[in-house]
Amino acid sequence: MNKVEVKRERILEAARNLFLRNGLRGTTMEAIAREARIAKPTLYAHFPDKDAVFLAIVEQLLAAKIAAFDAGLSGDGPVEARIGAALAAEFAVIAAILADSPHADELFAAHRQGAELFRLSDERVATRLQAELAAAGVAEAAALARLLLDASFGLAQKAIGRSDLGADIRLLATRLVGPALPR
Repeated sequence: MNKVEVKRERILEAARNLFLRNGLRGTTMEAIAREARIAKPTLYAHFPDKDAVFLAIVEQLLAAKIAAFDAGLSGDGPVEARIGAALAAEFAVIAAILADSPHADELFAAHRQGAELFRLSDERVATRLQAELAAAGVAEAAALARLLLDASFGLAQKAIGRSDLGADIRLLATRLVGPALPR
């Protein structure tokens, strides 16, 4: 990593810590600069405003979420176990970041600022999930993929800090995918 990339990462880490501790509304560009130990003009040279900082953090989160999903789906075992592992891993990335924050609800809801990024990420996951289900012989692969994603999202939103979120998502996948597989 070069100096510019290192400084950008330091800014994003500082902002992530502040957003989790103080919330999106309670964090200012001045506080981000202070936490990152840089001058405000340096911060503004990297990001034009707080929304741009937040979107950069969302982009990092989405990349980690996709990588976790892909790793889970590429694992060994029956399709319903791999799908459960992939969805659990995907939502574990978000849960791990937001779990201890008193502002988790605000930050979870704030993803609307990155709605297009989330939409593209969700579309990629849905396409991959649908293809995996279709390859396993599931007749209504698109509908089942949508149902799995929506149910997983609901579980994650309701239980963001619970330690059994992954187990719940894996059980959901087993119960929904298993009966849909051809016998």
